[in-house]
Amino acid sequence: MNRQFVKDIWQVVFDSILAHKLRSGLTLTGVIVGTAVVALVGAVLTGLSQRVAEVTEKNSPNVVYFTKQERIGPSLQRPTAEERQRKELTYADIKAVAELESPLEVSPQKIRGSYGPSANVPKLTANSKTAINPLILGVWENYPQVANVPIAEGRFFVEQERKNRLQVAVIGSGIKKQVFEDKNAIGETIKIDGRLFRVIGVLSESSGEGVIGSDEIDERVVYIPFETSQKLYPDIEENTIVVRAPNGRVDEVTEDVINLLRQRRGVSPSEPNNFGVNRAEQIFDLVNNVISGLGVIVVPIALASLFVGGVGVMNIMLVSVKERTAEIGIRRALGATKRDVLVQFLSEAMTLTGLGGVIGITVGLLLAFAFRVIVSFPAVVPIWAIIAGLLASVLVGLIAGIYPAVRAARLDPVEAMRTP
Repeated sequence: MNRQFVKDIWQVVFDSILAHKLRSGLTLTGVIVGTAVVALVGAVLTGLSQRVAEVTEKNSPNVVYFTKQERIGPSLQRPTAEERQRKELTYADIKAVAELESPLEVSPQKIRGSYGPSANVPKLTANSKTAINPLILGVWENYPQVANVPIAEGRFFVEQERKNRLQVAVIGSGIKKQVFEDKNAIGETIKIDGRLFRVIGVLSESSGEGVIGSDEIDERVVYIPFETSQKLYPDIEENTIVVRAPNGRVDEVTEDVINLLRQRRGVSPSEPNNFGVNRAEQIFDLVNNVISGLGVIVVPIALASLFVGGVGVMNIMLVSVKERTAEIGIRRALGATKRDVLVQFLSEAMTLTGLGGVIGITVGLLLAFAFRVIVSFPAVVPIWAIIAGLLASVLVGLIAGIYPAVRAARLDPVEAMRTP
């Protein structure tokens, strides 16, 4: 395949596009959309991996969560029957862990609400306004030191308030904006599930450096004393034990707590843990699973778009064969072989879809850039996505061009030249 042959093919493709702009545009739409989606999905997955690493490193990498179930936070997997039958982590378990010498800080956590979308949403109101999807966490007074909770206004509750089961709350900045707007929230009253709470603190605004561009959970969280949550939500038996280990001793502390809980829960040496152990990086792994699940949905859509684009390309190539029948006959009469005609039409189809792939990758790059700028997410289209998108688009052209190319190659030269 010499340079002139390649040049002629490009010329034929561009002449066809310019002569039939609307038809060519509609034909390439499927290929463009498919390759753009491939590029964008690759950018999201790559950005997620980078963001997870950054957030894990920044947000309490020394924190370990001990739970009844294997996982904490959002998950695509439902708890198994064995997990549902496990004993809850009790308040006595929490106090026993707190008495160990190895942890730096320990706090229980009782959760009312959901880390992700849920029908079981607590109701928080103030000033005739309702907060969106609040997450209520009952914790000890040392929780800011356990999980690195920054306070912007007011203060966190103290031990006496916790032990006296006072109804005081520290609210996220998003909650404050929703129900108090620009007003001072300290000293004001909010109603959580029908009970009055006095606001004593407001969390700092999110840094915008969460897993998906903002620390959305930090915006909607509300901290109340653990004993208060026990009193108000006696039906919520599940507790989480949050442990912060000294630097460089996470594995040691984790092992100490595991051994203690196994002993207290009567787990024999031959049996696996009947509780979950979640480090910060494991929690962020759940986000990877969610995005991967979305990828399973999005990728078939991209493939469907490429399939539609392939049907369009086959159609336009069949039309091209019909329009250029006389030209094909003249070429055959001048010595061109069936193989020459076959290669020419296949090359044209592959060049056409390859051009659509280039446009689609460019669109994906622009979308990834917009995503990066608008939501501060490190979306970068990886090389593998660019290569995969281009190869997929060229492959579509090859498959879609086979039948029109074979049909063109089999034309009888004499009959073809007689075609007006």
